[in-house]
Amino acid sequence: MSGTPPSEAMRYRADIDGLRAIAVLSVVFFHLSRSTLPGGYLGVDMFFVISGYLITSIIWRETQDNTFSILRFYDRRIRRILPALILSLFVTTLSASYFLLPADLVEYGKSLLATLAFVANIHFWLDSGYFGGVAEERPLLHMWSLGIEEQFYLLFPLLIAFFGRFMPRGATPTITLLTFGSLALNFLAIFLDGANPAFYLLPTRAWELGLGTLLVLSPRLASGFPGSGRVRTGKEFPGFHWHTTAAVTGGILVGLGLFHPGLLSPLMPVAVPVVAGTALLILTGQHGCSALHRFLSLPPVVFIGLISYSLYLWHWPIIVLGKYYLVREFNVAEKAAVLASAIVCATASWHFVERPFRSRDMPIRKVRSATGAGVAVLIAIAIAFVSADGLPGRFSPEIARINEAVGTNYRCPVSDYIALGHSRACVMNLPSRNPADAEVILLGNSHAQMYAPLVASILAERGLVGLLVPVNSCMPTITANVSRDCVEVARRNLEEVIGIPRAETVILGLRWGMDGLFDPDGTLIDNRDNGSITAALDDLIGRLHAAGKQVILIGPVAEPGWKIASIIGRRLSFGHPVESSHSAEEATFWPMVDFMKRFGSAIRHFEKRDDLVFVRPDRVQCHQDRCEFLVDGHALFADDTHLAAGELFRYRAMFEAALSPQPGGTNAPRHATRD
Repeated sequence: MSGTPPSEAMRYRADIDGLRAIAVLSVVFFHLSRSTLPGGYLGVDMFFVISGYLITSIIWRETQDNTFSILRFYDRRIRRILPALILSLFVTTLSASYFLLPADLVEYGKSLLATLAFVANIHFWLDSGYFGGVAEERPLLHMWSLGIEEQFYLLFPLLIAFFGRFMPRGATPTITLLTFGSLALNFLAIFLDGANPAFYLLPTRAWELGLGTLLVLSPRLASGFPGSGRVRTGKEFPGFHWHTTAAVTGGILVGLGLFHPGLLSPLMPVAVPVVAGTALLILTGQHGCSALHRFLSLPPVVFIGLISYSLYLWHWPIIVLGKYYLVREFNVAEKAAVLASAIVCATASWHFVERPFRSRDMPIRKVRSATGAGVAVLIAIAIAFVSADGLPGRFSPEIARINEAVGTNYRCPVSDYIALGHSRACVMNLPSRNPADAEVILLGNSHAQMYAPLVASILAERGLVGLLVPVNSCMPTITANVSRDCVEVARRNLEEVIGIPRAETVILGLRWGMDGLFDPDGTLIDNRDNGSITAALDDLIGRLHAAGKQVILIGPVAEPGWKIASIIGRRLSFGHPVESSHSAEEATFWPMVDFMKRFGSAIRHFEKRDDLVFVRPDRVQCHQDRCEFLVDGHALFADDTHLAAGELFRYRAMFEAALSPQPGGTNAPRHATRD
């Protein structure tokens, strides 16, 4: 292969700044209105391809010229990234200390520490998803992408420098292997429950940066199109212009991904069209000037590309804190104001911070000392937020008490997960970490998982060991589930549970009241009267009984359907009416008659069965004529559907009774218990 990339790779390319503009505006518009640009979040994937291309161009050229220095590389990274980042973090932190309620400020402090350590992607992977409701209240969520890039830069420059200096012919096959290996992990995530790690972690993102790298390293791509050692001009095939055709194809692929992100997702990872399209646009921009590249090179478009880094840094905190204060979505005028504010802040950051700090006129020692001091101060502030429990003294005791519940529903720590067949399980008082030792199984989705701390505590008192087997946003039933794929997940998990010989007791937990269910063939079935889920649970219980398992079934709770702890706390804090005029759904209780109308038939059905234990958590919150979401000034729920960890003590007596030994002296639950 050619040892040096073409010189075009090093000259300034306005079209790449134009691509940056498309990427950042896609992300911003997605965050302002998902319906407008449903695939806008894939703009980050465009950034990764661009970054891989540009960084490799610089490193490879310098290694060929024997001028590469790892210290100088990181100095450039410091100049490029830290000054603007630290400024935005200082402003965001100051705003967070005023607006965020205690629980959210503690989380902010943790995410700030993760951001400064460039592991924000790992932090948010362990803590939440990107598209969930809680994630939308986290001002530093967007820092996950910065974490991936900086992790990539830890080893990648050394790898490229090594090959460039000593084994130039080995660079392309090595990077190709790593790139396609990373892409293969993404394809694997389609069939396994790996969406969250696939989104957040470097191994499943590296293929996007790797593809940008290959645009530089491959001699055929660097000098033309496959099959040619030179640029095709179109003369070989009159009337057929390779660069224009490839550029148009790239534009179509990017547009397809941004506007219809799920169109090809059953066949491939959702980012593939956008990533491939971006690579084509970078490639064709080296050789020709299509109409699309002329558009990307227009001064207004290029300007947005120049401020794209700062715009990315500023837009998300403005959006999050604005919605946090208003306790509602933006209207059209507010969206326009947010966009304008973000562009103004980004322009100022680019002009007064990015450009001066990147200039060689500013000595690197001054840059290091300034950024080092800024990082140190931010670390101290973050530690203070966490150690002071989010500074609850800023708010009234009523607000702080309600806010305690926010986001506290139990989620199994990654360190407690163990392999279970083709899936995973979470230990509950299981010191051996061997699934075969489990005596009690908690099986179900997050609405089973939320009871895990309570169950684990009771098991520890009884000298029992247990295992949580989650079904990952599905239900544990196999004749009706939320999707055809979930049916298969539930089937595999059931087989694993049945295969644990010491597990005498299985506790079933699920979210009741799901209207759209599917049978194993993928046919939509009606569950409006709970008939389908009742029949599916009867089937599951029968299978467990046939395997010699005792069954405890956890009944429904009256869910608020809105993030009651967070929203009420913010409304009280910012002087908004507690009962929102924007949504009639946001009530602080369910009328008992409505709850029984929704779940009464299922409750009566399982209460009549004498071959299982039916736990009734609704009895904690439902009294007389209403089911409360607030009890004794505390929110029962951590979000819109999950019980708060701090309120699980209210359910302890009924679970202790359900897990009481039978008269015969075994540790299996007694069957007569109702609550």
